Amino acid sequence: MKTGKVREMEKRRERLTGELAGLSGMVRGSLVETGKKCGRKECECARGKLHPHRYLSTGTKGKNRVVYVSDAEKDAFRRGVRDYEKAWKLICRISEINIRLIKEGGRNE
Repeated sequence: MKTGKVREMEKRRERLTGELAGLSGMVRGSLVETGKKCGRKECECARGKLHPHRYLSTGTKGKNRVVYVSDAEKDAFRRGVRDYEKAWKLICRISEINIRLIKEGGRNE
């Protein structure tokens, strides 16, 4: 028989899992905004006013990958990175609940 504490943890896990399911636009990585020179001598960037440059930096299997991000894409990438961070936090919370459920009831379903 489940205790009220176990039922409450299961409800919380269900709610968190539902939140996680709504984060389908996740993007793992960091959105990096910097500046760069174009190389033309007469350009303002030659005098220090750099051109905005944005990219997504992500690592896989110990290798860093850089993907250029256009102005039109920046908001979508920003949301994707934010959703990934939120998903990771939700996964950690779900894991903590599952640990407690296993300890409390001996099962994790």
